[in-house]
Amino acid sequence: MRFFSIILILFCPYFLIAQNFSDSLITLKKSKFFTDLAEKKGGISSLQVEGKAQYLQMSPYLKEYPVEYLPSPEGLFLHLGRSGRIYRMEDRGDSLLYFVRLDRTVNYNYNIGSFLFYSHGEILEIGGYGFWKSNGLLRRYNPKDKEWDIVPTNREVHVPIAASWRQGAWVDPNGDHVYVPYEQIVNDGLISGSEFSQHNSTDFYRLETKGKVWEKLGVTTDKAFEIIRASNWTCFPSDRGLYLGFTKGIYHFDFLSNQISFNPDPGFVQSLMRIQSSQHCYYHRGWIYAFNPTTYQYDSMRFDTKNFVLTRDRIWKKPFPYVAAGFGLFALVVVGGLLAFRFAKRKRALPSPSLVGVAAAPRPFTEVEQALLSLLLNRSENGQTANIGDINYVLGIKDKSPGMQKKVRSDVISSLNEKFAFVTHSKEPLVQSVRSEFDKRYFEYLINADFRDDLKRMLV
Repeated sequence: MRFFSIILILFCPYFLIAQNFSDSLITLKKSKFFTDLAEKKGGISSLQVEGKAQYLQMSPYLKEYPVEYLPSPEGLFLHLGRSGRIYRMEDRGDSLLYFVRLDRTVNYNYNIGSFLFYSHGEILEIGGYGFWKSNGLLRRYNPKDKEWDIVPTNREVHVPIAASWRQGAWVDPNGDHVYVPYEQIVNDGLISGSEFSQHNSTDFYRLETKGKVWEKLGVTTDKAFEIIRASNWTCFPSDRGLYLGFTKGIYHFDFLSNQISFNPDPGFVQSLMRIQSSQHCYYHRGWIYAFNPTTYQYDSMRFDTKNFVLTRDRIWKKPFPYVAAGFGLFALVVVGGLLAFRFAKRKRALPSPSLVGVAAAPRPFTEVEQALLSLLLNRSENGQTANIGDINYVLGIKDKSPGMQKKVRSDVISSLNEKFAFVTHSKEPLVQSVRSEFDKRYFEYLINADFRDDLKRMLV
């Protein structure tokens, strides 16, 4: 009997805590900050809370999760980061506000730092980190079975991991598109320094939320990427993009017009830094609304956008159309050759039967293509091949991302073979590829032995 009494005394506090707190309900003292936030329509991304939200009355083990608020036309939602738990706010007319749990999610901690947003009646999140890897998956809260479903997309985009002081994506006020200026890919299961263990891709993507289709808009410029990565904090999502904070000023990335503007006012910067360091705050239609969780003070501040001056920098740019430029130049060379032939009114002798049409286009290749062909021809005549490192150096892309390097190499080599086939009417490729003897995963390149003499005449 004494043993059971001891057990009861030891575990009684835990039973009392379990009675007083339930993970199905979170409460807090009523504040107009939250009721106003629930009534705002459009233009507000998820609001992430820095540190622990001590003013929330909830089960002690829930306090370890990061808190973020998601305004929507259906009300104000509370999301416990990395857990998948979703709560909706209820105002029951007394001194408290109630967040009632909606989901039945089993917590796997696979979505740490995911990007949460609302779009056309759906609560969605992209990416996150878990099981030692980042992911680029799109998930949707399913109100029928109260779980999160995977939504198929045309590709996987790794959105930079979100935090209370930084966001790596932006959703427009209507929820039609999500803009991702760069990817942050992490794989801690690989040895540090290995390929793809951790790197950033500067490809600029946009998600069309209704069709769930990712579109590559281009490549983030070096200047824009430098600003994003070096910013002290992401101030606020705006109606058109993101405000990025520095001690020297505030940058505005307008994703809709692809423009960057800057406000160098030091007093304005200091005011924003003080607010962000100790309060919950968000931007809405030219105003900043702030809530001090310690004093429960609710305040607002005018955010004057007239002081922002446009810079000459762009956020993203289209990749250079190497194939189109090559074909365009080739067409100009062919037309010029034909005109010269017509005005000269004489036939040019062909150097060999295989080079029919060379007289009309003696130089079908660009300077960069000629340099690459000279390298390949020299190596081939010496019984050697050119690896992808040699080709990247000649094409001037050795400092680009692996994906960009692969695309440019493929486009240029395809252009060379197509031009040569057009001029000579040959069916065999001019540039051939073989597996590397040292690493079968990679290819090396050489000039077709049957066409080396013809190519020499064309490069003279």
